[in-house]
Amino acid sequence: MTKDDPHIDPALLSIGSMFETGRIKKMYMLSELYPTKIARSLGINYGRYMAKLSHPDKFTIAEIVKLSKLLKIDPDTITKVIYSEMK
Repeated sequence: MTKDDPHIDPALLSIGSMFETGRIKKMYMLSELYPTKIARSLGINYGRYMAKLSHPDKFTIAEIVKLSKLLKIDPDTITKVIYSEMK
């Protein structure tokens, strides 16, 4: 699937764009952006997802990769945000 694929959720695509443009500076910013949909897509429950947003070092590599595929961005983009929060 590419970004032009009609089956891609435009809301999730916009979140990916927010990561790529640097508008997402902390993972917790995702808490107001379709959290139930993202948690379900990652295969974790809502409460656990919200806890991970508060403590992004708890995200597994597999979850970061799934999230990057969901948002159609490079996993490194997400990893950089998480890393900057851990400094």
